[in-house]
Amino acid sequence: MSFAHQHLLWFLLIVPALVGLKLLVDAHGSKAERLFTAERLRPALVVGRSRWRSWLVYVLYILAMACLILAVAQPRWGDEKLEIPDKGRNVFIAIDTSRSMLARDVPPDRLTRARLAAHDLVMELGGERIGLLAFAGRAYLQAPLTTDHDAIIESLLAFDHTIIEWGGSNLADLLDVTLRAVKTLPKSNYALVIFSDGGDADANLVPYIQRLTAAGVIVVTVGVGTENGTLIPNPEVDGDYIRDEAGNVVRSQLQSGVLQQLATSTGGRYLKLDTQPLSRHSIQPVLDRLTEQQSANRQTSRPIERFAWPLGLGIFLLMLAWIISALPRPAARPVVLGMAIVALTSPSSVEAAGPSDLLAYFFQSSGPSPEEAKLALEKGDLKRARELYNRLLEREDFSPHDREELLYGLATTEHDLTNYDGSVKNFSEVLHTEDKSLRARAHRGLGHSLYDQGVRGLQQQPKITVQRWTDALRHLDAALEIDPGNKELKENRDHVSKMLAQLKQVMKQMEEQQQGQKGKKGQKGQKGEKGQGQEGDEGDEGESGDQGSDPNGQNQPKEPKDGKGEKKEADDGIGGKDAKELPEGRLQAAGGNQEEKEVQQGKDGQKPGGEEGEQKNPKDKKATDNQRNPRTGFTPGEAEGIIRQYMDEITAPLTNRYHTPPANKKDW
Repeated sequence: MSFAHQHLLWFLLIVPALVGLKLLVDAHGSKAERLFTAERLRPALVVGRSRWRSWLVYVLYILAMACLILAVAQPRWGDEKLEIPDKGRNVFIAIDTSRSMLARDVPPDRLTRARLAAHDLVMELGGERIGLLAFAGRAYLQAPLTTDHDAIIESLLAFDHTIIEWGGSNLADLLDVTLRAVKTLPKSNYALVIFSDGGDADANLVPYIQRLTAAGVIVVTVGVGTENGTLIPNPEVDGDYIRDEAGNVVRSQLQSGVLQQLATSTGGRYLKLDTQPLSRHSIQPVLDRLTEQQSANRQTSRPIERFAWPLGLGIFLLMLAWIISALPRPAARPVVLGMAIVALTSPSSVEAAGPSDLLAYFFQSSGPSPEEAKLALEKGDLKRARELYNRLLEREDFSPHDREELLYGLATTEHDLTNYDGSVKNFSEVLHTEDKSLRARAHRGLGHSLYDQGVRGLQQQPKITVQRWTDALRHLDAALEIDPGNKELKENRDHVSKMLAQLKQVMKQMEEQQQGQKGKKGQKGQKGEKGQGQEGDEGDEGESGDQGSDPNGQNQPKEPKDGKGEKKEADDGIGGKDAKELPEGRLQAAGGNQEEKEVQQGKDGQKPGGEEGEQKNPKDKKATDNQRNPRTGFTPGEAEGIIRQYMDEITAPLTNRYHTPPANKKDW
C-alpha cells in the first residue's frame, strides 16, 4: 500500500498527544472532585458520571479523526490496467555530436546547450511521438518514434562527442538515415528538428531535399553557436585545441547557410539557439501542419485509490460516538451488566471460576477450530487448511496431545502441497509424542515425505536420494514395529526397499563404466606417446644423414616433415607460417626479429649455431610448439600471436578513433 500524500501522515502524531491530554484532564478533574466534595457526600452529589463511557466516546472520536487523516492522504492499493491510445504527431530530433560542438562560444558548450534545448523541447511535446538521431561523420537512429519520453530523455543524456567515431558533420547521411526510417513507417508527414553548427555548402544535399519533400518531411534547423566562433578544445589533451592537417589551430564558426537551405527547401523554419529555451511555440506553425498518427494502444497501469475505506470507517465511528454520547446515563448500568453476565453463566462454572476467568470467558476472541482445519484438509482446500493450522498452533490454550494432533495435520497438509521440507520438520516434532498410534502415523508420514523428496532430486542428486530413501525405509520399519498388522504400510515399505536396491545397483554400474572409460583413455595416451617417439626417431635419422653429407661440418637446420614424408612450413613457436595471415604491423609481434629468436633459443637451451644446449632438447621444443591444442585448435605460436594482436588493439590510444577519414574532409 502506498499514499499519494505521505507527508500528511505526520498528523497521526496528534493521536497520542490527545490521549495524553485526556489523561491529564481526567487527573485534574478527579483532584478537583476530591477538593470540592466530601467523600461521604460524593455519591449523592456526583450522579451519572461514567469514566469508561467517557473514554469510549473519546477514543471513537480519535479513531474517526485518524481515519479521516488516512483518507486525505489518499491510500492506494493494487494496480488498474489501462489501454491508452498511442497517437501523436511524428517529430524526429537530430543532434550534431561532432567535435566542433565542443566549442564554448555558447555556454557551457554547443553540445551541452543543444542537449538541454532538446530536453526542453521533449518535455513540451507531451503526447507526441518522438524519435532521436545522432550524427557526425555518419548518422545513426538512436531511438525510433515513441510516446515513451522517459526513454528518449535517457538516450539523450548519453550523447557526447565520442558516441560517433567519424569526424565532421555529414548532413547528407543524416537525411538518408531519416528517409530510411520514414520509409518503414505508415504514410504520413513528419518533422525533423536538427541541432547543429552547420557546415559548408554541399551540392549532394539537393537530391535528398527532393526526396524529403516527396516523403512529407518538414525540416526545422536550429543553429548552435555564434558567427564569430571560437577555438575548439582538444578533449584528448588538456589546454590544447583541435588542429588541421597542417598543424594550424581550427576556429569553428556557425555556418547557417546550409541550415537555412534545408529549412527553406522543405517548408520549415530556421531558428538560432540563444540563452532562451526552445519552446513548443517556436515550432508550433510546423506542428500544426502535421497530422496525428495512431498506432496500437499502449498498456499502462495506475494505482487504485482506496480512500473510501478509511473515509467510510471514520464516518461510522463518528456516528457511533454520537449515538453512545446521546444515550441516558443510569448510575446502575455497570451493575446490571455484571448481573447479566452472571445470569447467563451456568452456576457450576460461576462457582468454579474467578473474576479473571469470567473476563477471559466473556472477552475471548472467536477463532478457528481444529474441526474447521480438518474439514478443509479433507475437502482438498490445502492453502486454507495450512492457514488454519498455523493460526491454531499460535494459540497456547491446547493440551500437549491436541497440539501434537495439530502438528500432524499441518505436516500432512504440507506434504500434500509438496512442501516436503515443512512436512519433514512437523512430522519429526510429532515423533516425541507418547501416543503410540500417533507416533506410528508420524513415522509413516515422515517415510512418505522423505521418499517423495528423494524422487524430486533423483536426476540431479542421486547420492542424496539414496540417503533420503534409506531414512524413509528406517522410519517405515519403525512404524511397522508399532503397527505390525498394517498391510498397506508393509507394501509401502517393500516398495521403498526395492527402489533403493535398484538405485544402488544402477549407481554401481555407472561408477564401473566411468572407471573403464578412464582406463581406456590412459591406454590411448600411452599409445600416442609411443607413436610420437617413433616419429621423432625417424626425424633424427634424417637429420643425421644430412649432417654427414655437409662438407663444412656445420649443423644446418632442416625443415621438419610429417610421418608421410610431406614437407611442412616452418613454425618457430611464435609465428611461423601463421604470421603470414596476420595483418600488417603485427608480423614483428608474431615472429620477432632474428636476434630476439636467438636470445629466446639461448634461454631454452639451444645455441644460435644449431648446437644443442644442456638445458632442453630443441627437437622436443619443436614437437611441442607444432602440437595444436584440441580445445582451442591453435598451436602455442598462433595463440601467442592472437593474444598480442588483441592486446595491441585494446591498448591503442584513444585518438585512433578519429583516424577514420571524415566525409567532408574535416575531422571536427
